[in-house]
Amino acid sequence: MMQENWPDPLVRDIARRRAIFVIGSGVSRHALGMDGITRPPVWKGFLNDAAKRFPRGPETEHIYNAIEHGDLLHACEWLKNRYDEDWTAYLRSRFVDPRYTPGKLHELIALLDTRVVFSLNFDDIYENKSREINEASQFTKNYSDPDVCEFLRNDARYVVKVHGNLASPATLIFTQEDYARARIKHSLFYSAFDAALMTHTFLFIGCGYGDPDVNLLLENQAFSADPNSINPHYFLTSDNISHDMKKSLRKNRNLKTLCYDKIDDNHSGLVSTIECLYSRVTEARSLLLENNNW
Repeated sequence: MMQENWPDPLVRDIARRRAIFVIGSGVSRHALGMDGITRPPVWKGFLNDAAKRFPRGPETEHIYNAIEHGDLLHACEWLKNRYDEDWTAYLRSRFVDPRYTPGKLHELIALLDTRVVFSLNFDDIYENKSREINEASQFTKNYSDPDVCEFLRNDARYVVKVHGNLASPATLIFTQEDYARARIKHSLFYSAFDAALMTHTFLFIGCGYGDPDVNLLLENQAFSADPNSINPHYFLTSDNISHDMKKSLRKNRNLKTLCYDKIDDNHSGLVSTIECLYSRVTEARSLLLENNNW
């Protein structure tokens, strides 16, 4: 994606802080552990690694099959049950113990300075970098916090942990059962999320279009209207998505697909793509200031 291909409405909404970023494991992957090699795992890779503790056989074949066919929520639930009391320690060994350092992508997202960022990640890599850049004006909220909805009307900056964080393992949303329980017990947060979808433009970064996260977060939103009559949300991906899939995402999720060239396995192309977006947004904000058109 070249700089000029960023949609003007998206650039405008980010410039006016009327946009919300949703960041997934593809963003965390741009961090490096203290060893200079280790990177946070994406969800499917994490499950594949976790499954290796249990040899593939008649009793575990369904877990491996679920991972291979994208049924990640059930695979995670079954693995969590098998790990039992070791589950939290394993999570921390993968997401906390390597002591990840934020990458350039985290810095750029923070510099874009949207007022609200929804993080699907358990780690605190992005919020640490954002707090460093935006100083003390940022609050981190979990979906389970009783006051989580204040991000809708307060003028502060927020990072909202959609799945919780590893400081409170009991509140993590990681399985089919966790999602179902959270939607009932913490319905206020999901109502606020739906409200945000109606009032802000969303940009999904580092998420897969087949991820249960994206589907579950958008499933309550009514997108039955003509997609040409309402402004879309945006989904940034490196995948070679077919034209039919792009049409389906627009029709069924109101997601307009934006593609970039990943360049290499570490998706360095995503960094240059967000650099282009940052340049566009900075220019747009300068014009807003010059014209006193805030």
